[in-house]
Amino acid sequence: SGNTDFPGFGKIQFATTDIAKAIDGCEVIFIILPEIYHVSIAQKLAPHLVDGQIVVIDPVSGLGILAFKKALAEAGCKADISLAATSTLLFAARIQTTGDVFVTGQKTELSIVAFPGNRKQIVEDAMYPVFSQHIFANNIIDTAMENLNLAFHPGPTLLYTAQIEKGEKRGITFDYYNSMTPSQIKLIKAIDKERMELCSIYHVDTPNVEDSFARMYSYEGDLYDMLRNAECYKGIKGPKSLKVRYLLEDIPYNLRSLQALGQIAKIKTPVIDAVCTLGEALVGGDMDEGYTLKTLGLSEDMTVDEFLKLVNG
Repeated sequence: SGNTDFPGFGKIQFATTDIAKAIDGCEVIFIILPEIYHVSIAQKLAPHLVDGQIVVIDPVSGLGILAFKKALAEAGCKADISLAATSTLLFAARIQTTGDVFVTGQKTELSIVAFPGNRKQIVEDAMYPVFSQHIFANNIIDTAMENLNLAFHPGPTLLYTAQIEKGEKRGITFDYYNSMTPSQIKLIKAIDKERMELCSIYHVDTPNVEDSFARMYSYEGDLYDMLRNAECYKGIKGPKSLKVRYLLEDIPYNLRSLQALGQIAKIKTPVIDAVCTLGEALVGGDMDEGYTLKTLGLSEDMTVDEFLKLVNG
C-alpha cells in the first residue's frame, strides 16, 4: 500500500554479489547507497554497463553525479548510458537492526534529474510507468539545492552535540526531528538563506526550506511546529555519536557542493562555511574531502554560464 500505482507484493527475483549478473539485461539500475560508496560502485559498474542502460543514483548529495560520471570515465566505461539522480529517498526510513527497516512514511513527490539535462525524456519514459512520484528538475543544480538534508542534518546535529555525547555514555536516546529547539530552526533557516541566494544566481526556482517541507509531506504551519509534530518522523532517533552520516556525509558532499557553487559564482557562504569548519574540527580525519571543485573535475576559473552549459548538455 502507500503512494504507489502498483500496490501489492513484489517478489525479489534473486540476490547476488555478482554485479555483472545483477545488471545484466536491466533497463534501469537503481544505486541506493550512502554517498561514500558512490565512487567505488561506479568503478565496479564501469566494465559491465552497456549502451542504452539508465543508472539512477538514489539519492545523490549535492553535485555527486559529476563525481559518479568522472569515476565511470576514469574506470574505462565506454557505454552510452543515461544518468539520473534523485534528491532524496522515496521513503522516510531507518534501519532498526540488520534486516529490519522501519518505514515511517512515503513522499507524495520528490525531485529527479537527468544528467546531462538533454537526457530527460529517455529517463522519464523509463521511470514514469512505475515511479510517478518523481518530478523532473531542470538540471543537477536543482536537485543539489532541493536536498533538504543539507539544512536539516549537519547544523542541528552539531547543536545536539552535548545531548549526543551524554546519551552515548548513558545509553539515552532522543527523537531527532521532534525534539528540535527554536535555535536549531534558526540555524536551519540561516543555512537555507545562503542556499536561496545560490538558487537565485543559478536560476533555480525552488521554495524555501519551510515551504519545501510542507509540500513534500503535505503539512501546514511554521517549520518549528511541523518538525516537532511530524508524524512521518516520529520514532526516528538522533545520532548515538558524532561519527554519523549527518556530519560525515552531509557536510563533505552536500554543503561542500554549495561551497563549490559559491566559489564559481564568486559569493561568500559564511554560515555554511562555519558549519563545515566546526563539523570537520569535531570529527577530524573521519570526514572525507567531499565534493570540492578539484574532486568534481571543475576549474576555479569556470563561470556560472559555463557550468550551466555543462549540466544542461
